[in-house]
Amino acid sequence: MKLKLFWKIYFSIALSSVSLVWGLSYLSEQVERKMSYISPADQAQLIAYGQQAKAVFEDNPAQLSEWANWVEQHEQTRLVVVRMEPNWLQGQEHADYIGEEVNFGRGVHWPIHLEHEQNPIIDVPIGVQDYHLLIQLPQRMRPGAHWQLIHLSITILLPLLLVAVLSYFIYRHIIKPLEALHTDTTKFRAGNFDTRASVNAANRHDEIGQLALSFNHMADSIAELLSSQRQLIADISHELRTPITRLRLTLDSQYQPAQMYERIEREINCMADLVEDTLTLAWLDNEKPELNQEDVDLVALIESIAEDAKFEFPNHPLALDLPSECMVCNSNHRALGQSIENIVRNAMKYTPIDAGIRIICRQHEGQVLIEIKDQGPGVPAAQLEDIFKPFVRLDKSRDRDSGGYGLGLALARRQIKAVGGSLVASNNLPHGLVMTISLSP
Repeated sequence: MKLKLFWKIYFSIALSSVSLVWGLSYLSEQVERKMSYISPADQAQLIAYGQQAKAVFEDNPAQLSEWANWVEQHEQTRLVVVRMEPNWLQGQEHADYIGEEVNFGRGVHWPIHLEHEQNPIIDVPIGVQDYHLLIQLPQRMRPGAHWQLIHLSITILLPLLLVAVLSYFIYRHIIKPLEALHTDTTKFRAGNFDTRASVNAANRHDEIGQLALSFNHMADSIAELLSSQRQLIADISHELRTPITRLRLTLDSQYQPAQMYERIEREINCMADLVEDTLTLAWLDNEKPELNQEDVDLVALIESIAEDAKFEFPNHPLALDLPSECMVCNSNHRALGQSIENIVRNAMKYTPIDAGIRIICRQHEGQVLIEIKDQGPGVPAAQLEDIFKPFVRLDKSRDRDSGGYGLGLALARRQIKAVGGSLVASNNLPHGLVMTISLSP
């Protein structure tokens, strides 16, 4: 698991957090700077006070105190007119308060610190050399009246809003394919077995995409299993019709009791074999067991099967090409024996009388190969895989009377697969069929 979804979420949150912190810090700084300047009207008023101070000073310096008191009362502030030596002309009662601030007055065009509770001292030149009007900025002129509310919005409300938007997009990125997958699973559960996860979900290269692909694989397997089960039931029903029909005909016939019982027993045995083989096939397909629990002597096993085949088919010569010994580990004697016997019997049935069968056992490239060659009619190359499907009979030469119900090779392949091997078919030129079993030694 490469945690692709985790890294998507991590980088989204990390980059968004860094961008959010930087962006809000920059925004707060810019807004504070723009709000920290005295308004042009108030700047003009302060400059006007400077001009008034100049006019009073030049006309009648004695009236400067009276004018200053009027301004202080009018603006609810404090002011002094000083010479920068300093040489106090008026307002000495404010000397303790003004103190060192005399030399640190701000110009009317300077920004104001909005976080400071105390209003700053504004230095307003009055146009007379070395004389300045120092006035504590009146409260009504203080900029940033709504700064605290705006600052609260920028530092708390706006981040919460942006985080909510980011969370929503991350949520939609995750939940949208999950909702689609939930809809697909609901349809599948309702019986629409053709439903598959949408292309958008399956094409994602993360854990959700893997989940969608897993759902599609599961749906394919279930649909294939259901289809095979339906086909199996249909095939069994079809195959059982023939022996049941023959049983009915037997019961309606004029056979003697002994002949009737013999015929009935034969048909019952056919149906029992059909049911047993079908159940074994279904078990191998559905359970997929690993039947590799014992060591098998292939030479002894093949010789035993060959003896039985010679007894059952005396008119078919059977040649063996076997090594002196050949052991297969982690296999299963019964499953391997039944599969080889099915293949040999199949070869005997489709090989003309007096034509030979050959069984070869050899080692090749680290594998044990068992080749069973017959001289029958062979199989078209395009249909070589079809002969391993249940209930498949390719032509009239492989009808029910000669080839049973078409389960032998299907069972053989699944039994060999269960012991860790493989079974393939190929044509034996100029005619005939070769069944090749590959096993791990």
